[in-house]
Amino acid sequence: MNTIKFWKFWSIEVVMFVSLYVGLVHLGAWDFILANDFTYISLINLVILVLSSLMVGYQVIKKVKKGTELQWYMADTVLSLGMVGTLFGFLMVLYSTFQGIDVTDSDSMKRAIETLATSMGTALLTSLVGLISSIIMKLQLIVLETSDEKV
Repeated sequence: MNTIKFWKFWSIEVVMFVSLYVGLVHLGAWDFILANDFTYISLINLVILVLSSLMVGYQVIKKVKKGTELQWYMADTVLSLGMVGTLFGFLMVLYSTFQGIDVTDSDSMKRAIETLATSMGTALLTSLVGLISSIIMKLQLIVLETSDEKV
């Protein structure tokens, strides 16, 4: 096993998992995601990120140099899923926020603003999680595919 490649990969993994733990548990991002992403695309992206990390880790440890097409596809997929979540959020804003709204009724306006905030939260949250997941996955793949030669 190439120890330099392993330690690069391991460093990325430790930073990623510690960041996920701190962000999701201690900073409350888990509850925030569950409350604001009605599509659950952000959670799907996080699961794909963890699965891809495990696959890359296996390839680093076993010195597998080929077969990263699936992981590259997964990295693009989380980005695409983030954009799908953005579209869902925008569609929710356009089609359900202002239907049946009575501008003279304050409760109707409050419901419209709540729906607007939830929909925009979903749109932005899914994009953010997709972008971050894709960046991390691509970084792992670059480490995996770098040459074993010493510089």
